[in-house]
Amino acid sequence: MQETFFRDLESLLVDQIERIAASNSDFREAFETYVQQYGREKIRVSEPTDLRDSIDPVALILGRNCIATYSDSAKLLKGSLGSATVSAGEFYILGRREPQDAKLMAWHLAGGVELQEYNSRVDTIPSRVHGMLANLEVGRTIYCDLGSSAGSVLAGQSPNLGGAFVRIYDPGSGSANSIKFQRIFTSNLH
Repeated sequence: MQETFFRDLESLLVDQIERIAASNSDFREAFETYVQQYGREKIRVSEPTDLRDSIDPVALILGRNCIATYSDSAKLLKGSLGSATVSAGEFYILGRREPQDAKLMAWHLAGGVELQEYNSRVDTIPSRVHGMLANLEVGRTIYCDLGSSAGSVLAGQSPNLGGAFVRIYDPGSGSANSIKFQRIFTSNLH
């Protein structure tokens, strides 16, 4: 069942990317240069995170310092520059333009939205084709990293994900993570 879902999702993604590229020159340029550099096989659906019924907001961190939020109650993807409502059946591809202008974009069939600025001085910035936020059916919105070289981190709370969660999409290999993390335990000292 899960394997069928991934195949269907990958097929939907390919179709949506082609349709968005046909209707949006900014995305088409970012997509084509990404594929020329890395190849089509680089773009792949990672394990989706179901954001349905999550407590608002969920933080989406792309690269090292580019943060947007998603509020499930309003189906709203938001950054400091703009926002987009993710209606039923809509796919948004998250990434950056080529040439870069230090802005995270959310592209969909009707155009693109500048979501958030990021500091281009960090060593890892969002990929041109970074992630996907899709409302597959009424009430079910998922996020997938698309094999980005920058990785993604999601942090929030959802009863469907067991309460408070942090999900890390790490582009590194199993033996050497490229996203370094350290869990810090705190306690009250008396």
